[in-house]
Amino acid sequence: MPCPRLACPARAARWHAFLLAAMLGCLALPAQAGEQAWSVHAFGIKVGEMRLKVSEADARYTGAAAFRTTGLAGVLRRIRFSITSHGRLVSGRYQPDGYDGQIDTGKRVSETRLDFAGTVPRKVSGAQDPAVPIPDAAKRGAHDPMTVMWQVLRDQSDETLCAFDQTQFDGTRLTRITLSARKQVDEGTVTCNGRYDRIGGYSDEELAEMATSPLSVTYRAVGAEGARWRAEGLSIVTRHGTATLHRRD
Repeated sequence: MPCPRLACPARAARWHAFLLAAMLGCLALPAQAGEQAWSVHAFGIKVGEMRLKVSEADARYTGAAAFRTTGLAGVLRRIRFSITSHGRLVSGRYQPDGYDGQIDTGKRVSETRLDFAGTVPRKVSGAQDPAVPIPDAAKRGAHDPMTVMWQVLRDQSDETLCAFDQTQFDGTRLTRITLSARKQVDEGTVTCNGRYDRIGGYSDEELAEMATSPLSVTYRAVGAEGARWRAEGLSIVTRHGTATLHRRD
């Protein structure tokens, strides 16, 4: 008899990638600090909760996010992961310096650390290797998952709304996240549609199964005269189904 989706140890790594993908020209807003709470849904049910906290000051930023399974998902498979990053704001753009990611599957704890001191991100710890080697040239300019997540989920200005294009390296795989197509839902709500492209570190089998995932983020106008756009929801289609995030704070 096949075991439930979340109970099979062999699926733990795929779940980590699935959930991390779900939580996912960059002109910055003025320095800001943010703490956000999100619920994560998959297979038609709530599977977990995520909290995100970032501070920006003196041309520096630090951020942390944590996820844990809840409810039935937590009973079938307890998964927790946390990611942190820090870096600089240079001419209004994010430049990561370091990243740390930890995952606890309930049976095993693993950690990945990335260093961005040079022009190419470098993995300084982490056991998992890419299915296919990633050339350094392809990784140049890539950001870590925490920095990318913050750029997508932070408050946006009219200039940054639906204008995101960034590669991401997590130590094993390279992806490209874009948000460009703007759809007006109503007077104060906009959905930015885009793509999550798998471009490095994936096997031919994985790419044949799904190389690109449709991605959308919904923002609501807040502040005086709707001067800022607040992320309210995210949806991404993955190899395991559609995952959604819902803002709770």
